[in-house]
Amino acid sequence: MSTSQGKIFSPGNMIQDKWVILEFIGKGAFGEVYRAHQLNLQRDVAIKVVSQDWLKSTLESDEEIDTALQRFRREVQAMACIRHPNVLQVFDNGSMEISKNGNRHPVEFIVMEYIPGDTLRYTMSEEGFYPEQNLVKEWLEDYFFAVLEGVKAIHALDMVHRDLKPENVLIDGETPKIADFGLARSSRLKPVTQSMDIKGTAHYMSPEHFFDFRKADCRADIYSLGKILYEAVDGKINEKILPFKTAFLADPVTPFFQKLDEIIRKATAENKDERFSSVDKLRDAVSDVIASSPKETKVEIPEKPKPIKFLHQPQWIWLGIVLAVGSVAAMTLWHVLDKPGKLDIRVQSSPVPAENLPAPQQSQIARKVQTVRISPEPVVLAEDGATLRFIPAGDVTLSENLARGAQRERKVNSFYIDEAPVTNHQFVQFLNQNISTLTAARGVVREDDEIWLLLGEIFGGYHPIVFRKGQFHVSKAAYASFPALRVTAAGAAAYARFYNRRLPTFEEWLYAVGKSENTEVSSGPNDRESNDMLDMEKMHTMMTESQKKSDAPTLENPAKRLSPVSDYRENKYGVRAMNRGFGEWSLVIKSIPDEEPLTLPDYMILPLGVTRQPWEAFEEVGFRCARDIEKTMAKTK
Repeated sequence: MSTSQGKIFSPGNMIQDKWVILEFIGKGAFGEVYRAHQLNLQRDVAIKVVSQDWLKSTLESDEEIDTALQRFRREVQAMACIRHPNVLQVFDNGSMEISKNGNRHPVEFIVMEYIPGDTLRYTMSEEGFYPEQNLVKEWLEDYFFAVLEGVKAIHALDMVHRDLKPENVLIDGETPKIADFGLARSSRLKPVTQSMDIKGTAHYMSPEHFFDFRKADCRADIYSLGKILYEAVDGKINEKILPFKTAFLADPVTPFFQKLDEIIRKATAENKDERFSSVDKLRDAVSDVIASSPKETKVEIPEKPKPIKFLHQPQWIWLGIVLAVGSVAAMTLWHVLDKPGKLDIRVQSSPVPAENLPAPQQSQIARKVQTVRISPEPVVLAEDGATLRFIPAGDVTLSENLARGAQRERKVNSFYIDEAPVTNHQFVQFLNQNISTLTAARGVVREDDEIWLLLGEIFGGYHPIVFRKGQFHVSKAAYASFPALRVTAAGAAAYARFYNRRLPTFEEWLYAVGKSENTEVSSGPNDRESNDMLDMEKMHTMMTESQKKSDAPTLENPAKRLSPVSDYRENKYGVRAMNRGFGEWSLVIKSIPDEEPLTLPDYMILPLGVTRQPWEAFEEVGFRCARDIEKTMAKTK
């Protein structure tokens, strides 16, 4: 099972009937990391997995493989010893055998907290915060002190992390959590063969760690923390800076940075006896620098010759302000108009107080419009764990049937859309969070008079969502990451509302999903098939015929046509479209004459272009959600 043979697990795989794999996160030095869902506790977790077969494809000798496995097992023991809010928590570990290509392969795994955010690296500027004193102070108070608290908890257990670096500190909201204990050393744990103990990242590694591991103690972590502090101030370390050397600021010009430079030099001293002897002493030194340095104030401007007297009159001052604001607004508009990849938000400024101006000027004052340039995040995480992709503004051409006499060229504003359709697992979580308001009888799930979902067999023995003992469940763990089907338009819209989103309009869907050239989905209403399928009778005929084909799903293998959403190919926007033959719900917004801006939605199945009622559900129709750009950016501020 080498790297050329693919990943250890695939979405939908089960681990000990407790965790279902949702997606592959990444690959480390000696293993792979996955996001999974723990079924009994209804929570997402991160699972780090290693197998001897995988190690054989990356390491050269049996000794290295054995050492890697020992190190992996010791990581579990090290993390299990620590209970601290700034240290990643381990939940469980175990071993099992998996079947690949007809052979059995042993694997070992660690189950840990799932942290969907970034690392400490993303809280730091690539060029460093120098000379912005206040930015350095904020970073120290918001992040660095918390990291020090986590390291202090590690040292309190007579443990040394030995691989502290920004990439090994995860950010959970605003809370740093130290992770990756694969190189940890403790007198309480069985030592590992030392042939691989020089493993680590050179720039953060103390000289004694590299040259004589047996002499590495908690002061090796102090050295790493000093290097992290240096990067925050001076910028990311590059290959031109020699490792294992004392770090220092090139030319600190203010007392604050001069004192901070002294701390960095002391923390990264090549002789460990010259470093801070504990994390507490490092923290105290940094705290003293902050306390003794007042906030930066504006530089005083030397007195200039007195201006001409009439310029002191209030009406001329206000007139100058108005002209200046108008000039800035005009220049801003000139720079930002028609620039791709930017979102232009028009904000109306407050009017200049008319009572402060002479009467002749009052009539000339109007509200000024300012254009602000904002760069949206390309990817954001939604409340249900879904990945939202930013879609830039553009144009979409509709077929004659979809345009129905109206303009075929439509402008699509920037928006966010789910990378993949909503899964069975996500929809079950939504149902259970609303369980008190739902009824499930005769295969129909409804809230009051609104039908959300039809239960039972979908096709070929495939019935993914069931209701038993007062809760909704995914019938088989392998179905968890399959797209949720037979959800009504009303149910899809309710799901979107619950997670602060909405269904995409049909123009948005066609623009972001249906016009992909790199997926197996129909290419939207310009498809010849789609133009022919404009009534439900023909759509049912097409679906019925497709179920008669030899590749129709069966109870043993429903994935012949369905597959986990992470398996669908991405288009140029990073959006994953469902396989050919499946559709998705979208919105058609229609205005009520003479009652603008009141609008009512219709629901359309794409790519077929069929408008249906909100209470209808179909075997081969799923859905995904969208969010307005302003709402998304407001939530990420």
